[in-house]
Amino acid sequence: MRSDVVATWLLTLALHAGVLLTMAWIIDRGALRTHLAWRELLWRVALFGSVLTASAQCLFDVPVSARLLLPGVAGTAPAAPAPALARAIDTRNQDAASDVEDDAPAFLVSENPAPVSQVVSAQDARSNTAAPRDWRSFWHLAVIVAWLAGLLLALSRIATRWLQLSRVLVRAKPIEDAGIVTDARALAIQACMAPPRLAALDDLASPFAVRSQRIVLPCWALDLLDREQLRAMLAHETAHLARRDPIWKLATAIWCAALWFVPVAALARRRLGEIAELACDTWAARHLGDGRSLAECLAECAERRIDGFDAELAPAMAHRDSPFLQRIDHLIDGAPMHTDFSRTRAGIAAFAALALAAAILPGVGLLPARAQIPPPAPPAPPAAPSPPKSEGKHVHISADIDAFGTRHRYSTVEINDGGRGYSAKIRGEVAFNEDEDGIAKLSDDGSASFSETRGGTTRRVDYANRSGKLEERYFVDDREQAIDAAARTWIAGLIPVVIRETALNADVRVKRLLAKGGAGAVLDEIDRIESGYARSVYVQQLAASAKLTPAEVTRTIGLIGGIDSDYERRNALAALATAAPFDAMQQKMVIAQAGEISSDYERAELLVGILPKLASTPDVHEAWLRAASGIGSDYEHRRVLTALLDAGSVDDAALAHIIEGAKSIGSDYERRELLVSAVRRAGDADRIAPAYATATADIGSDYERREALLALMRAPGFGAVSARAVLDAAKSIGSDYECREVLIALARVMPADADLIARYRDVARRLSESERGAAERALDRFAS
Repeated sequence: MRSDVVATWLLTLALHAGVLLTMAWIIDRGALRTHLAWRELLWRVALFGSVLTASAQCLFDVPVSARLLLPGVAGTAPAAPAPALARAIDTRNQDAASDVEDDAPAFLVSENPAPVSQVVSAQDARSNTAAPRDWRSFWHLAVIVAWLAGLLLALSRIATRWLQLSRVLVRAKPIEDAGIVTDARALAIQACMAPPRLAALDDLASPFAVRSQRIVLPCWALDLLDREQLRAMLAHETAHLARRDPIWKLATAIWCAALWFVPVAALARRRLGEIAELACDTWAARHLGDGRSLAECLAECAERRIDGFDAELAPAMAHRDSPFLQRIDHLIDGAPMHTDFSRTRAGIAAFAALALAAAILPGVGLLPARAQIPPPAPPAPPAAPSPPKSEGKHVHISADIDAFGTRHRYSTVEINDGGRGYSAKIRGEVAFNEDEDGIAKLSDDGSASFSETRGGTTRRVDYANRSGKLEERYFVDDREQAIDAAARTWIAGLIPVVIRETALNADVRVKRLLAKGGAGAVLDEIDRIESGYARSVYVQQLAASAKLTPAEVTRTIGLIGGIDSDYERRNALAALATAAPFDAMQQKMVIAQAGEISSDYERAELLVGILPKLASTPDVHEAWLRAASGIGSDYEHRRVLTALLDAGSVDDAALAHIIEGAKSIGSDYERRELLVSAVRRAGDADRIAPAYATATADIGSDYERREALLALMRAPGFGAVSARAVLDAAKSIGSDYECREVLIALARVMPADADLIARYRDVARRLSESERGAAERALDRFAS
């Protein structure tokens, strides 16, 4: 790989890492303080994701909002496309010249370029003259050497710390105390991992965990701490192993060594360490019942951390950089910390953030070199174009706007259909003639280009406004030809197809068709359009410009059914729904089309958008629910059903359907959110409790299941049937702590029924001794 390419990648990496980590720091200081899982994902994506965004820009030439161009190695810089350069210089075509301007910095593009012969001669002359050697000849080598020097220095420090840790572990002695080993195995079962190996070591400030499933405890802890405190210490370190923190900590240290030139990377490393400690504190406190014993361990470790060994590369409970006071306050106060999230949502969020960053972050590139222009291919006879078919069609629309984002200067529309392609490139404002087979007027300095590629031959007609005079030129495979009768026939056939299929001047055409033949004429035109994009644009313009009759609305809905793009179909239906109220039959037609939309997001957007306008009839609501049930995304499925709940018109049948639909949601968080939203609308908890409890049975997270059952207890009409359902659901909760919380809350609200109390005690007997005692004491209110 060339040294200048590596250097530009390193500079882009530094820029992206700095921006992403700074944004992570800003967001982390906001509303995520108690959401540890999202905070950790935020910092990891910002730290490790920069290599993906930088690589994407360098490898795939992703467009960026700004690009600093540096000189490349002489004779090896990437060449600009020869045909584009030839057209830009030889024909002075404005549209093609913009392609060259996109590839070169502004100061390299001349307002009045020289003829091709002069450019080629100048290039030949420059190639025979030795250029003076200055900083541009070795800047890339200086960047690489500096980076390698810093990397080796940082890696040597990591290696030194690793060797120190290895020497310390050699002196560790295995722990054979039966009580401690039993507690460690019990905690490992709760963490769904193999039992760790335990060892003790002198001169150790605090315990730590290492990659080989090993927990090292300080000898002073075995002598001074009681059973509960040692169990808290083990729980914290077990959480580190379950989270694979030793591996993450080493990987973070190595990657921060590679990013030594990004100062914010050190902050990210500290933040990730703090979040890991808080997450392990939360896990330990949750499985111990409270955090007081763990807080006492932290206080003891804090008194000894100054003189003891500090395991920098292993996650330690009381690392020197650990925020002790903050952690102790959280543990004593019992402040809630969220350590779980939906992996699907997290993955989508991370992918979307990195894709957006790769698209909009500035980067560093190399100045393009110019190549000689090959001779044009011989022309082929023109042929009249045929309308594009819908199968295999691809439509691309793009626009270039000014610095303020408010005015379109350039627009490009391309249609590709197998071996044929149509494109239109317009700069400025264009007006077509009455027959729409040519251009009548262009704005000052405007230009337009229409082309067709068919059978390997490309024909193009260019228009330009030259000092108020309309200029027309015709090309076959980039070679200019005279405009004869055959060329006129081809142009007259091409422009109407391109106008219709690319939705150029759609607003003007729709108004003209309305004036001539009313909405029927516009619908006839829409029926002739093959492009889903153009058909959607025409429907939206029609909906905004005319008041349609019920029959015209029904016909429009049918025409929208021919749009293959989920996005365009949703936009067209939404625009029509806004302009004209649907009757019950039309509503079912729209819902049926929503059921054919494969994109979960687009289907959800359409269903939520039409929800307030639905008729309150059982068949319409049943059709809507069927369309909603086909959404695969847990988040979108929950969002749609929650929108139905928020609409306020949910009867008992719809509520039962929503609770039943929650069973198909795989995400624990999304299912719990939907169930909680549903039970808040219930008028009688006993009527829905059995189905509700069944819907909670497949929730894997004990915390989410507990929250769902607590919401049922707060519902009106909570009685013996609901209490029995909660007890049946509580049996399958794996965490003793979460089960105890459910039982204690249930004891406050359940009726004084002997059968319920017996069931309650039967569930409590499954818990550990301390958890069972707390649950049994909650029944004291019945004794009084």
